[in-house]
Order: sequence, then C-alpha cells, then structure tokens
Amino acid sequence: MRKFIIPAVIGAAGVVGVVAVTAGAASAQEDPEPPEPRAEFVCENLEQIQALQADHATLIADRLVLLGDARAAAEAEGNTEAVDRIDRRIARGTERQGKVAERQDKLATFATENC
Repeated sequence: MRKFIIPAVIGAAGVVGVVAVTAGAASAQEDPEPPEPRAEFVCENLEQIQALQADHATLIADRLVLLGDARAAAEAEGNTEAVDRIDRRIARGTERQGKVAERQDKLATFATENC
C-alpha cells in the first residue's frame, strides 16, 4: 500500500506545478499599461525633478570640498594610508558628479523635446 502513496503524491505535486506555471504565464501576458506616460509625468514635475538633481549635485560638490580639506590635513600629517583612502573617495565622488551632470543634461534634452 505504501508503494502507491508516493507516486500519487509526486503526481499531484506535478499537476499543481503545471497549473501554477500556466497561471503565471497567463498573468504575465495581461500586464496593464502604466497609469501615466513618462513624458506627461516628467513635464508635470519638471521643476521638482530639476531641484532634486541640483540638490544632489550640490551635496556631492560639498562632499568633495570636505574630502579635499581632509586630504590636505592627512597629507600634512604624513598619513599616506588616509590620503590613499581619501583619494579613492574623491574619485568616486567625481564619478558621481559626472553622472549627475549627465542626468541633468538628459533631463534638459528630454524636457525640450517632450514638454
């Protein structure tokens, strides 16, 4: 009697798995459209988005100034390990600063074309 229970359980699990996969595929095909197009959203909130980007750029610039001061202090003390760490942080900050500038340019271009 035990020999028949195991195949029945495995068979039932297989049927449940097939039903779940079929239901998942059906729901993936019926994804609704976004409620609001991107261009409309960006145009309605353009000033806020630009302000956030400007705040982010200012934050990064201020951090780079502080890192420059910290680097000068570490260099004056002769702490080469700290100078190396600060140099890496300055490099990451400069990279982020470039990305923010790219995003600001991309937003400006998008706004002139779509708003």
